[in-house]
Amino acid sequence: MIVFGNQEFAIGMKLVGIKNSFAVRSREQGLELIKNIDKNEFIMANVSIVKIMPELDEFRNMVTIPDKAEELKSTKDLNRIIKSAIGMELNI
Repeated sequence: MIVFGNQEFAIGMKLVGIKNSFAVRSREQGLELIKNIDKNEFIMANVSIVKIMPELDEFRNMVTIPDKAEELKSTKDLNRIIKSAIGMELNI
């Protein structure tokens, strides 16, 4: 799993153990990060990141997460979003 997000989200995902979590500050930086990633990789990205990087839509397993942590009440909300997108639960 690879995470692209704002700084708050990327740091939070690193804290829960997702090593490949990146804070994307610009379109150019984001494009550099995705250029060697397999299109079948599971990607989580904040809404704002997807807006500046429409190329993320090319990934088969991409889940969009709200920008603000307050919009997710718990990890159960995050699991629900992922399950609705890919059809299975991940342990986060």
